[in-house]
Amino acid sequence: MQNQGSLGPTTVAELLQTMQQERATGTLSLASNGSQCSMHFLFGHLFHAVGGSAEGEPAVIDALSWHDGEFSFNPRAKLPPEETINSSTEDLLAVWRNGTGRQAGVGAPEVSVTVAAAPTPASSSDADDEPGSDDADWLDTVASAEIPAVAPALQTPAPPVPSLERAFAAPRPKVAAASSNASTKPEVASPSWSPSRQQAPAAVERTRPTGSSRPSTPSPSSGGSPSAAPRPVAGSSRSQLSLVIPMPVGTPLHSGLKASFLNFPMLLRTLTQDGFSGYVSIAGEKDSRNVGHILFRDGAVIQAQQRSAGSYRRHKAALQEVVRGVAAGEGLIDAIELAPALVESVSGLIVANTVFLQLPSRIVDFDALVEYVGELPLTGGILVTSGQDQVSVVLLSEGQAKGSYSVLSPELTEGPGIAAAACAEREARIDVVAAPPGTLQAMDLGEFG
Repeated sequence: MQNQGSLGPTTVAELLQTMQQERATGTLSLASNGSQCSMHFLFGHLFHAVGGSAEGEPAVIDALSWHDGEFSFNPRAKLPPEETINSSTEDLLAVWRNGTGRQAGVGAPEVSVTVAAAPTPASSSDADDEPGSDDADWLDTVASAEIPAVAPALQTPAPPVPSLERAFAAPRPKVAAASSNASTKPEVASPSWSPSRQQAPAAVERTRPTGSSRPSTPSPSSGGSPSAAPRPVAGSSRSQLSLVIPMPVGTPLHSGLKASFLNFPMLLRTLTQDGFSGYVSIAGEKDSRNVGHILFRDGAVIQAQQRSAGSYRRHKAALQEVVRGVAAGEGLIDAIELAPALVESVSGLIVANTVFLQLPSRIVDFDALVEYVGELPLTGGILVTSGQDQVSVVLLSEGQAKGSYSVLSPELTEGPGIAAAACAEREARIDVVAAPPGTLQAMDLGEFG
């Protein structure tokens, strides 16, 4: 079915169900006998509607009774900041059926609407800023008014996880609130984004074998055993690397959403409410070298990175800059689903400490290096930089290479092969990094408006 058509063969109830099933983002416009109604969707969630003198749920209930007319869907319409609907599509249909005395099967048929999607922007990487720096109060850059809460989470089944990600799928660490009576999973109820709310941040627990701590890499010159005290070598420092960690490919929810028409705070709330695991990517429209990533695990924001104008930021400072840029209408936005444990592995690389730094690939036996790292064992990654913004990654879990990918080949493949191939370039450099131990603290979105 096209993005426009006639009411009658297709009912308004069927259109609403299809918007939810397709997780559509955009505006559905309806016209019938001189009456009009506009319904606005974000990832299939109907959050605002206007029709005649009514708005919100009354406007939707009224439009559900239309038997003829025309409809059109615009996936690139500018989304309004208002949020007037707090009920799910199923609840709205139930209210309408009960109020009109219609048979229960009116809205049951399911049709498929092809929703046009913008092309996926290319991402790139590199640069330097310290994580954990104090964040200024930048809430007024997003909105001056308090944003209302969104509707309950959608019941759309999650798309399948790519087969290679099964290595990262179990066990799943829990997202736990700091208070003793908090749930072990982010609340599905609508979160408050009021700056006055002081909610304790959540934490994502890293899974470690019992009775085993992670030893760090000893210096080759020390002649120490794998259990020797950690000592970075080859000119390395304990500070994080100043390069953008590339993201592996996953299942796209939406691609190429323009920041100028997207309600970004609502997007973050919706993903949180849905228990989303994956990342939101923001690429500059004017300069593709400007890039940002916000990483989610089970609905909690656990990490962020951002680069612009030669500066690289992590964690809260990165999220701050991302929101500032989107609020100014700059950027193309993708939302990509990943296995939760894979998200945690990539997140650890963003704040990892260096063990070996800038080893020239032409004097390193890469296979021997991978074998040596496996004897430690080390959780983190091997990063190969083979040119400007060309970074390849080997993800390590307790010394084992879980998979590799790169900017140019983002599909996660088994073993270290993709990064090994990048070492063939004469000027390539190799970094070995160790993810920080312990719990990974989630960012409290209540701090950010």
